[in-house]
Amino acid sequence: MKSQARSGKRALLLAIISVFGLTLLASSAFSGDTEKAKSFFNSGLTLAKEGKDSMAVQEYRQAIKEDPEFVDAYINLGSLYFKGGNYAEAQKLFKKASEISPDNPDIWANLGRSYYKQRNWMESEKSYKKALEVKSDYIEVYKDLGLLYHQQQNWPALIENISKFTSAKADDYLAFYLLGKGYHKLKKYADAINAYNKSIELKSDYFNSYNSLGQIYQNQEKNLKAYKMYKKAVALKPDNYRAHYNLAISYETEYQDDPEKIDQVIAYWNKFLKVAKGNPKAKSLVDGIQSHVTDLKDLKIHYEEEAASNP
Repeated sequence: MKSQARSGKRALLLAIISVFGLTLLASSAFSGDTEKAKSFFNSGLTLAKEGKDSMAVQEYRQAIKEDPEFVDAYINLGSLYFKGGNYAEAQKLFKKASEISPDNPDIWANLGRSYYKQRNWMESEKSYKKALEVKSDYIEVYKDLGLLYHQQQNWPALIENISKFTSAKADDYLAFYLLGKGYHKLKKYADAINAYNKSIELKSDYFNSYNSLGQIYQNQEKNLKAYKMYKKAVALKPDNYRAHYNLAISYETEYQDDPEKIDQVIAYWNKFLKVAKGNPKAKSLVDGIQSHVTDLKDLKIHYEEEAASNP
């Protein structure tokens, strides 16, 4: 009995020591100073505003060391890493911030952008949707989702989310371009044309919208309209061989039976060749177009001979 009593007391004592030890560990987990943490944080803010990012990083890290639950320090530090292109480190910091403050939609949005930059579409989408769970009218996140679905070629989801964004913000040319792209891919050409035109209205020198409009008109066999769009596109990007190619195709198709236009057709193909010869991606097209230009020159001679015999 005495042996059992001693054994019971010993077990109880060990249990008390164990609990006491755990309590000591728990109480010593945070040995920092919140006031020092704030001081480091404010110093980081000042340095970041002065463009001294590397020094700001050190101050924010000191703030976190003093106060491991300092959520704003994680956010600002993550933002600096994101700015510097270190998306993996930014993601870790935003992830930690989301664990400390799960009801902050900005943290989830930034976490989603960090995953997006690393092409982790699944986690990016989860984070964006979490941001919207917290704040359903977080308009910017709808655009983020639109960009994500563009990468995934999920055109219906792109349209759904970008439409929500453009309904609230009607001054974003890129959003209207993305909306047009979604409709374009689904062959809803009227809606696509409207969206592309709105994009151009907001940014008159946006190459992609002119080029995309040219593609639609070309598919609809509206060659003159396509030509006009491609002409604007090549004026904006003179080195884009695809736009030059489509410009020449649309012009030639429109005026293929017009002897007075053949010089201009040849000129457009020669411009394409000049650009294409300097681009390895266009190499496979060059020989075929050179042969085509030779044929066009023969056709021009034929037109001239025909004109001479029938003055």
